[in-house]
Amino acid sequence: MSGSAARRRPGVVGLAKRKLPVGVRSMELRQAKPVDPDVAEFLADVDRGLQPHLKSALERIPDLHPLKEGLTYQVMSGGKRIRAALCVTSSEVFGADGSRALDFAATIEHLQNFTLIHDDIADGDTQRRYRESIWKRFGVAHGINIGDTFALFASLGILDSDYPESEKLGLIKLVSEYGLEMIVGQALDINMRRNDCVTESEYMDCTRKKTGAFLAMAAVGGGIIGGADAKDLSLLREFALLAGTAFQIKDDILDIHGFKGRDTGSDILEGKRTLLLIHALREGSPPDRIRLLQIVNKRRSLKTAEEVQWACDLIRKTGAIEYAELVSTELIHQACGYLFSLPDNEPKYRLIRIATYLSKRMH
Repeated sequence: MSGSAARRRPGVVGLAKRKLPVGVRSMELRQAKPVDPDVAEFLADVDRGLQPHLKSALERIPDLHPLKEGLTYQVMSGGKRIRAALCVTSSEVFGADGSRALDFAATIEHLQNFTLIHDDIADGDTQRRYRESIWKRFGVAHGINIGDTFALFASLGILDSDYPESEKLGLIKLVSEYGLEMIVGQALDINMRRNDCVTESEYMDCTRKKTGAFLAMAAVGGGIIGGADAKDLSLLREFALLAGTAFQIKDDILDIHGFKGRDTGSDILEGKRTLLLIHALREGSPPDRIRLLQIVNKRRSLKTAEEVQWACDLIRKTGAIEYAELVSTELIHQACGYLFSLPDNEPKYRLIRIATYLSKRMH
């Protein structure tokens, strides 16, 4: 590890020491409260541990406007830190100190910022985390440049860590392989917006790649840092692919409620084929299906607020939200089934609680 990274290590507080109630089993999964204060506190711990890593990356950039300002703006906008928390906890399952995973957890956060900035440009979203999106604030050209910088921060975060060289190579390979899955998933997502007959199976395949692979990158990376064997890494992968799919379905639901830090119904504006839309098209009357497709297929700039509201109302009326909630919950139950043969310790049950939190969160 570089000298500056080594000096950051003592600032990490509570990651390995945080204790959550043990004995979480399937009954507790079904009875979990919508907001888990223990998980929320752990996410806050992870965020505090990440801050020195994220800020040190900014020190690499000269005070050049708007590059430095844009990077700082994005870093300071925060984030849920769920992927970073999965990385830290997965390393702890196999006996590592959680602080050791923070270099790779920071890499995951850099990649998250990279994808968010480019997604907002591709989708035309003007808001992110209740603020102007990067491209809206600094322009498309600078937005692309700022987003690209986070990808380089990610690779440097691994290379400058104190992980053994073989481990660094494994993590870079992991990021590359899972990153390719994410790119395929994004391509499927974009293609589906031109398809009026998307099936639930096609949505699941797309989401497993686009969102599930990102969570798998975090969980498997943590397992590598913790010293997990190939069998356990495979279990972490399957867990995270399913949990990531549930995470995306919950994101789609929150978009309808307006709890995502951007305009309510942004997925409708973007023409995305979500599980909610697929269900509404399946259950709606023929006239409603025709109108819904007409709305989602319009160019974003031509859609009115009244049309977006009508589409959101139809999604509610057809029971799509309740259906999606059930699917998300079932995916979490399936995901957690992959964890029970892992070492029986506190971090494993934290993984289960984090997974449950994914489908119960309110933002």
